[in-house]
Amino acid sequence: MDENLNIGLETVGKLITDKLKVVAKEDGFYSSGKLDNAFRYEAAANNLAIFSAKYARALSDGVTKDKSYSKVGEDFKNSILKWAKIKGMRPNTRNSKGQFSKIKDYHWNSMAIALAIGIRRNGISKRFGYKGSGFFDTMQDQLKEQIRTILSDSYKMDLKTQIRKDGINTN
Repeated sequence: MDENLNIGLETVGKLITDKLKVVAKEDGFYSSGKLDNAFRYEAAANNLAIFSAKYARALSDGVTKDKSYSKVGEDFKNSILKWAKIKGMRPNTRNSKGQFSKIKDYHWNSMAIALAIGIRRNGISKRFGYKGSGFFDTMQDQLKEQIRTILSDSYKMDLKTQIRKDGINTN
């Protein structure tokens, strides 16, 4: 009975994930491609599930700030370190004479911890006032009517098909 609805859900899932990729890139959230590749959907049995990277909501909605925050988890630190290397960031290390010195592992760790603490205390992105960019809301606002139409039309087609099967005249 729900063949058209499932097709509609597939269409909506692709529409949503494609739009999320576009609006996230427009907001400047693209470095490794991990966020972009994490947007996906699954449509089955009249249900649609949208998936993204764990941090996508933080980029879109912002994070809860904690001015007293001073501890950083190992996973968070490693994620920040990986991101910083992809972005081409490096620690600024100097010796006592002010000359640049060789970068060691503890320099990288110190930089990652400083960045992580800064994110926890201030927020994610300065260009959005340390609040999220709102790309999930942007996607929703831009697609709301289109999604409503697709799902409504799909459901109507399934309903008409079922009525015809049951032998009721729809004219």
